[in-house]
Amino acid sequence: MILIALLATLLTSQPIKLENGPIPVEQAFELKKAMGEAAFAAEVDTAVGRLQNGRFQKAKIAGPCASPAEIAASAQMELVRRTRDLQAYAKSRAAAEAALALRRELRTLYLGGTAAPSPYGLVNRMVARAKAEPDPRLAELYRRMAEDQFSVTDSVTLRPFFGPGAHTTWEKGLDDDALAYVDATIAGEWCPMNTANAAWLKAELKDHGWYKISTYGPDADSAAWLIVQHARHDLAFQKEVLAMLEPLWQSGETKGQNFAMLYDQTAYYEGRPGRFGVMGDCTAPGVWTPAPLEDKDATDAWRAKAGMPPFAQYIATRSRGCTG
Repeated sequence: MILIALLATLLTSQPIKLENGPIPVEQAFELKKAMGEAAFAAEVDTAVGRLQNGRFQKAKIAGPCASPAEIAASAQMELVRRTRDLQAYAKSRAAAEAALALRRELRTLYLGGTAAPSPYGLVNRMVARAKAEPDPRLAELYRRMAEDQFSVTDSVTLRPFFGPGAHTTWEKGLDDDALAYVDATIAGEWCPMNTANAAWLKAELKDHGWYKISTYGPDADSAAWLIVQHARHDLAFQKEVLAMLEPLWQSGETKGQNFAMLYDQTAYYEGRPGRFGVMGDCTAPGVWTPAPLEDKDATDAWRAKAGMPPFAQYIATRSRGCTG
């Protein structure tokens, strides 16, 4: 214990590094004790925020994806910061690992074509489309969309929009500490998947252009757009597609909300005001605050033109996912 305490004292003067993977959990708790909970939490936020995994909305994505060792270390530190002692840590981690094991089983089943319950209905439909599609390009697009949607359903599209009580079956019963560990682990999937998907789509668009609704149908349009939306590591590519979509959304060849969301997303990450009120952040429990807008009075008109719900309704929906 004396050695661990000495190591912790030494580490308090250095940034937390995740490159070498998890450290002995006893050492992590000693570090937390030596630093104080607030300082430790801030340092964990900084360390995890350095990971290039696309996990944080405000993070600028550049460079290679986080390694499996870094992801494992980030999950460990996220759980240490939230739990009071080793016993609580062990309990939450065991529950989280059991849930993640079940999720891996369901991933194999659902992406293999087994009927998937809500909220995985879109995964189910895209897998079916991929299996039935004679065009190999479209089949691959649908397969990638199904994989994408399975990966982000819980951490990105379910709880953040509908609140902490909205869970899929495999994660029900997990406390907030275990969910933080789960989310940090799942985040490791996103960067390599998004990078590979974007590289594939770039080549497709170069050879064939956008997946126009009149030619390929709305599912192909939506699937391609999702890949672009998640290509946070490549803002230049997103802007190229935005220019491609600008004439198409007004002629009905892509969904209006596709253009709207990509417009606001690229503006947000370039530090410019948005137009449609898509981007924002949780600023208090139950409060989601939109990012700066070009013209707040015109936002609802733009949203209506894009086929999106009223701004106040969207803010209320996003606010339900703000838990603290």
